[in-house]
Amino acid sequence: MYFYSQHWLEQGDGFSMQELLDIVDREGISLRYDDLSRLPENINGLYMYERRIGPLIVLDRELDRYRRLHRCVLAEEIGHYYTSPRTNLLLSYSSYALQVLEGQSERRAMQWGTDFLIPDAELIKALSEGCRSCFELAEYFDVTESFMYHKLGFLKMCFRRTGLKIRGRDLFDMELQPCHINL
Repeated sequence: MYFYSQHWLEQGDGFSMQELLDIVDREGISLRYDDLSRLPENINGLYMYERRIGPLIVLDRELDRYRRLHRCVLAEEIGHYYTSPRTNLLLSYSSYALQVLEGQSERRAMQWGTDFLIPDAELIKALSEGCRSCFELAEYFDVTESFMYHKLGFLKMCFRRTGLKIRGRDLFDMELQPCHINL
């Protein structure tokens, strides 16, 4: 069950947001909105798993005013559902090893979110249609620039795994093929 206002579904690209909400419903994830401004580090969303209630995503209620950020945060939090162990993730990361695990968990969740909202084939299409900057790509996919930077960073890591060392701006000048992405 989730509580949200309907107006952001009617603005702009409601299809992807609706797909995200459909995933929440289908997977039985509880979605709630609360004031997260009291939390440290400007947190916009939290994913938790609690045995008694199951998976829970809590989003900041102010996200309702920022459609793009709302979509990006929800996609990343759903990414935690698919990529994280089914334990309570609200742990106190006090050791370096636990901080590394937290970083890996965040990276996997962000990669899931960016892959969902910015599919590789659609990214190739946008680049072939002339998008030549992170800003243009963010506009094209209706995501935040920060979210798009993450997607491009994952793409650069993919190329590095194949032995190609490229700079970020080189992505806009390369002839990308789907087989080069997510090897």
